[in-house]
Formats: sequence, structure tokens, C-alpha cells
Amino acid sequence: MTEGDRNDEGVTGNDMSERCHQVVTRVMQRFGWQLLSVAEFARRTEASVARGEVTDPWRAAIHVYCHSLYSACRGDEGRERQDLGFTELHRYLYGLSFREITELAPDLRAEAVNETLLRIWKKLDTYHTPGAFLAVAALELRNVLRPWWTRTVVAVPLEGLEEQPPVAEHGDPEQSAMRADLHRQVRACFEEVLRRQPRARQQLEAVWLKFIAELDDETISRYMAKPIASVHVLRSRGLNQLRASPVWQQLARDWGLDLKWASS
Repeated sequence: MTEGDRNDEGVTGNDMSERCHQVVTRVMQRFGWQLLSVAEFARRTEASVARGEVTDPWRAAIHVYCHSLYSACRGDEGRERQDLGFTELHRYLYGLSFREITELAPDLRAEAVNETLLRIWKKLDTYHTPGAFLAVAALELRNVLRPWWTRTVVAVPLEGLEEQPPVAEHGDPEQSAMRADLHRQVRACFEEVLRRQPRARQQLEAVWLKFIAELDDETISRYMAKPIASVHVLRSRGLNQLRASPVWQQLARDWGLDLKWASS
């Protein structure tokens, strides 16, 4: 597009360049990003709009920076840029965590953000849409902040887990109702233990995934991003946490859970 030419919406190249520059300036002021200079960031944003990748300048700017952040975090541009990338990603996720959970002990918030960064580091090569890197990072944070018993868990590849619908129940309606009631009571018990012991969340998750979701240890290891040996330790500690709860003790007597789970 030459100077003075207009696109289908009647926006000249100069107009679009100015809009992209203004948007990029606001984005960088808002997030404090430093991987790209204002001039380079604006140039790439304008090019993205011109190619039709994203037509809105604000969304185009985020799209462009996601690419740059993803490349930096992968280490494609050297160690110094990688460190800066993860510093910016940490700051972004820490701020986002307050939108997800407003009341959380500072050490637990820091632990959740660091756990999210570790998961992202381990899975960088599995992300196939760099332009959505921040959206993927936000999803990883939500998964860290949300206990497993609040999610639908089915035996599917990890990347498809969030979109899976609940599995339909078949067979005896009375048995299905009993299973649903058991799940409800166990979930309530897990929540009660978690309120008393907020650091025990991963321990309880390991128990839930094994005995309620009925997943094998290898799958649990993938879901939790932990070695199988660590899963075993977490599950053992989680069971101990549950057994110390009067609510669990009554539930175990009513349903015979301790005997069933001890033998698995």
C-alpha cells in the first residue's frame, strides 16, 4: 500500500501506521513489555494487519507480542532474551492470578505462578499457536489454581481435556445415582480438608485422579506434570490428610472407602 492508498475500510497506510503506533504505545505502557522496541513492535503490528492475520490493531499487537514472547521463552533468541521473556510472563501471570482468585495467601499465590511457569517450560514445544501464547499461559494458570475435582476428567489426551463434555452414564439408574451421590460427598469432603490445609491441594488431587477419576498412574503423572514416584508420595499424603478428617472418617465408614482405596 503506497502513501495515500486506502484499504477496503477507507483507512490510509499513514492512518493505519499511526493507529498501530498508538495502540502499541498503550499496550507497552499497560504491560511494561520490553522484548520489542516501540518502533519494531508497531512495524510488526501494522504488517500483521496488512497481511490480514488480525484486522483489529489491538488484537494484532497482542498477537505479534505473543509470537515474540513465545520465541524468547523457547530460547530461540539467546539466554538473556529467554530470561527477560520468562520475567515478563511471570509478571503477567501474577497480575492475572488476582483476577482468578482475589483472596490467596501470598506464598500460595507465588507457588501457583511458579508452578504454572514450570508447566509452560515443560510443554513449550507442544504449543502450536504462538500467536495465542498468552491465552495458553492463562489457561495453564487456571488449571493450576483450580483443583482437579472441580473439572470434568476423562481419559483423553491432555491438550483436549478442557473441552471434553461429561461422559454419559449408562446402566442401572440407581447405581448411577449412588455414584453421583458418592462423588458429591467426596468432593465436599475434599473441599473441607482443603480449607483446613490449603497446602494439601496437590495431595488431594492425586487421590481424586486415582480413585474417583479412575486414571492410571502414567496418565495422572502427565496431568499433574509430576514423576510417577512423586504422584505416589502425593497420593499417600493426601490419603493421610483425608483420614485425619472426621467428615472423611464418617464417609469412609458409610461407603467402605478406606478398604477399597487401601487395596488399590
